[in-house]
Amino acid sequence: MAEHVLYLALIALLIAATVTDLRERLIYDRFVLIGLIVAIFIRTFYRPEPWWTYLLTGVGVFVVLFIIAAITQERSIGGGDVKLFAMLGLAVGWEPFLMIFILSHVIAAFYILFLKLIRWKHVTGKSEFPFAPFILIATILTSFYNLFINGTA
Repeated sequence: MAEHVLYLALIALLIAATVTDLRERLIYDRFVLIGLIVAIFIRTFYRPEPWWTYLLTGVGVFVVLFIIAAITQERSIGGGDVKLFAMLGLAVGWEPFLMIFILSHVIAAFYILFLKLIRWKHVTGKSEFPFAPFILIATILTSFYNLFINGTA
């Protein structure tokens, strides 16, 4: 039950982040902060893995993606996306996070390929896309898989 509540809260926050990312190209810190509070609260009482795996995943994801964002001057990944991924890492742990991370990039790649095929002159290597919608879709798919198919909850 705790995993269901956690994923529902994360998906609700990701919907809000997606809306602001699409409208304003911003992901507000309050979404990340609320997600961190919910994750810490739930993981305090229920965690299938040791607490330090969630902490290491969240911190590790943040450090690695922050360095990538800094080196590329946020051309490859934005600061809001870095914080969303770190929040998800802390909330769900290593394996579900990896699934969300890979799925979000695969879905984004297919979307961009589709756009390139239908609007080939407008989509270039310098085109920018909001990434929160892909994180949302990947989180929904991962939660569905983990909660209902894999039965890890």
